Amino acid sequence: MNDTIAFVQTPQDIVNLMVSLISEDKKRQKSIDILDSGCGKGMFLKSLLNSKFTNLEGIELSKELYDYCYENFPEVKIYNDDYLDWMNLKEYDLIIGNPPYTHYNSLPKATRSKVVRIVGNKESDIYYAFILKSIDLLKEGGELIYIVPYSFFFNTYAKVVRDKIIENGSLDIIIDLDETRLFEGENPETLIFKFTKSSKEPHQKIRILRIKNRKTKPGIIYKKAIEVFSTTLENDIFTYYEREMFTKENEVWTTYPETIISNYILLKDICWIGVGLVSGYEHAFIVDEEDISNFNEDEKKFLVKAIKSKHCTGFWTEGYENYLLIDKRINSEKELQSYPNLYEKLLSFKESMTVRYFPASNKWFHWQALRNYEKLKSLLFEPKIFVPSLDRSIKNRFSLSNKPYLPSGDVLTIIPQKKDPYFILGYLNSNFFREYYLSEGGRRGHRISYTQRIMSNVKIPVFDSKIENKIATITKRVFENKDLSKRKEIDEVIKSAMK
Repeated sequence: MNDTIAFVQTPQDIVNLMVSLISEDKKRQKSIDILDSGCGKGMFLKSLLNSKFTNLEGIELSKELYDYCYENFPEVKIYNDDYLDWMNLKEYDLIIGNPPYTHYNSLPKATRSKVVRIVGNKESDIYYAFILKSIDLLKEGGELIYIVPYSFFFNTYAKVVRDKIIENGSLDIIIDLDETRLFEGENPETLIFKFTKSSKEPHQKIRILRIKNRKTKPGIIYKKAIEVFSTTLENDIFTYYEREMFTKENEVWTTYPETIISNYILLKDICWIGVGLVSGYEHAFIVDEEDISNFNEDEKKFLVKAIKSKHCTGFWTEGYENYLLIDKRINSEKELQSYPNLYEKLLSFKESMTVRYFPASNKWFHWQALRNYEKLKSLLFEPKIFVPSLDRSIKNRFSLSNKPYLPSGDVLTIIPQKKDPYFILGYLNSNFFREYYLSEGGRRGHRISYTQRIMSNVKIPVFDSKIENKIATITKRVFENKDLSKRKEIDEVIKSAMK
């Protein structure tokens, strides 16, 4: 990685694994044109030389690292230049490396303009630009092998990268390393991918490996990945499967096998789905029982009960948070002063709340974003299913409440309108749905992200009414008795029905 942005050395075993992914025909042609797009301390150059490749070039922006590679690898043509600016008319059979990972907002000003020029937006990471430029520098049949963050598989602003890959060739290999600790001082969720540039339709499937244990050391990763490729079978370290190349119909990409649901309705067609309310300064608006006891009746009208992620246990909610929800019923500090206990509580936070981000029409004492507030108020007494927006739990935590609770900013809300809430609750908490949701691109590192966009478009199988009723009955029993041992019965019913 580039030391003016961030230099983190790639472990040699990971480098050797990436070099092993070069296609056999290119391995036989030792004089193919190869570029390391960010030399660092030459880990890739070393591995390529050990593999007897002879026609190597490398580029490195850092003068210190350039000097290091120039001195230690005299047989390699090294350029001291910025890859994003580099004007080279030559095309390559192979580009390999570990590009820098830094979001646009954290980049030096001069680098930002280069990223925008290549990627086309200001919400990019610099490694998006490296991928795009590298594809342009490949020959027909040329290969790109990079280790990069997983986020370009799902980030909205990385669609330009996904489209470029689809339009110019295909992915041959993906090795999903999740949040495995590979880099000293850094812990990004990473994957290795191999792309082949081709004007023809993809003729082979993508080989996908996904790591099972994030604590696996680089040496074991190398050994076990090679084993999977030789046997085409999963082992104790990696799952393995093959799938067709992604298309533009795939809004997000995933390393999980596809789950096919042929007869379905969309969740958004039977439920209202929305994000929660964002206070923008939790500490100021949360109130305890002692605060409430001091409020007069008019002041208590601003109290609401809300569910946060920590209250979602799975199937049912436990507890709630008391908030002061200050909205446009109060539009000036003078009006706020007419509620003395509210004013006294909020005033001590004024300085901090004034500098937070909020719409220009809001005052310092307002909530940051009352998303869907009017709709949520109209559905306040309806049964609601809450789920943490970002969750590390090993089991889904969709949690039902029949009480008039609002959602806080860290949960997503699902309000069933055309199906039994207990059927929806049971299905969403099933192992079948979890695997399906992951196959739709819901993974973020070692967590699951429940977004309004993905959840709105998830498929609910059209079950026989008897199956729906059976799921609802078991789920209601789980909910009322708080007995999670019954959830396996839901899985069994769904598994049998899907067969």
